[in-house]
Amino acid sequence: MKKAVIFGAGNIGRGFIGALLSQGGYAVTFIDVMKPIVDRINQDHEYPIRIVSGDGAEDVIIKNVSAVDGNNRELAPKIVAEADIAATCVGAKAIKYILPNFVDGVKLRLKEGRGPLNLLICENLMDADKYIYGLLEPMLTPEELANVGLVETSVGRMVPVPKPETTADNPLRICVERYGILPVDRDAFKGGVPEIKNVVPFSPFHYYIERKLYLHNMGHAISAYLADYLGHEFIYQSIAVPEVRLIVREAMLESALALAAEYNVPVKPLTDHAADLIRRFGNKALGDTAARVGADIPRKLAKSDRLTGAALNVSENGGQPVFISIGAAAALWDYVRQNPDAAADPRAALTSLTSLAADDALTERTMRFYELFAAGKPLGEIIAAADKTVADGIGMIV
Repeated sequence: MKKAVIFGAGNIGRGFIGALLSQGGYAVTFIDVMKPIVDRINQDHEYPIRIVSGDGAEDVIIKNVSAVDGNNRELAPKIVAEADIAATCVGAKAIKYILPNFVDGVKLRLKEGRGPLNLLICENLMDADKYIYGLLEPMLTPEELANVGLVETSVGRMVPVPKPETTADNPLRICVERYGILPVDRDAFKGGVPEIKNVVPFSPFHYYIERKLYLHNMGHAISAYLADYLGHEFIYQSIAVPEVRLIVREAMLESALALAAEYNVPVKPLTDHAADLIRRFGNKALGDTAARVGADIPRKLAKSDRLTGAALNVSENGGQPVFISIGAAAALWDYVRQNPDAAADPRAALTSLTSLAADDALTERTMRFYELFAAGKPLGEIIAAADKTVADGIGMIV
């Protein structure tokens, strides 16, 4: 049986990539530092995922799995060396910590004559392949690096943090939505593209990276910050509010039009995808929380990430990101709420988070909407302000 190694046995690792590779015919070994999870995987050699929707729930057992403690610096590289494919599902901030095991594994496999190794990068991080390449460059020789395929992916399955009742009888159970397609960068593979069910190679891939970050992640984040503003705990509660749904839909339309213009692709598949995402955001059975989706506001307001990055992409393609700016303003409101010291100068906080100038057009627009949030205005009034901006003729792509 072919072998896969996955760095990270968390929500995405078990709930998506581990299930995908196991069902695709691989024996999957997770490398993780959470000892209780590692021990339970090795005890059962299987785990359940629960596919949930408005129609009910279905438990699926994922088999042929094992785990290794990431602190075992002898065994972990050996597992990497023997793998046919690898993946990282640890979160962008933790990537640097898993690389020593990966590097030692690559060196060992090449020494043993096993050939190239492809690493599926399953992280929400723009230009993740370049970031990891930069980390690997001092650790591997040029010849060794040439045998590593850094394959970006677009992780579209939503996997929330499990509720206590979900894991009461089995701490490994993960709740997921049914969607299970993983687009991957066809051009990044070394030694050929493996055929794995529901792994779909695309080229050029940057379009799918931006579609995920600037459409899916952006709309999801806005839903979360507006949920916090309205005092809702769950995403499904937020997206059910007509004003929230309108803001999210309009923001996603702004981004869809920009992506269509940038990549010269039809806009309808993008708007259809946005409509499907909004329906998926409303999956009550997932129980996805605003706290999870909206976590790490500094990263999500960073210049290349889902809010500021999407807004800049709209601007660069001839439009004005009016409703995306509402989302950025809601994120800033949430950040100030969590960091009261920022209330003294929210504009300075915004420019620090976005790396934009204080007088940048996007900064100015975001601050105008922020003042409405800070004043506790109803979403209807904020939408009216956005509509006036559009009606004044500065909100359309020309």
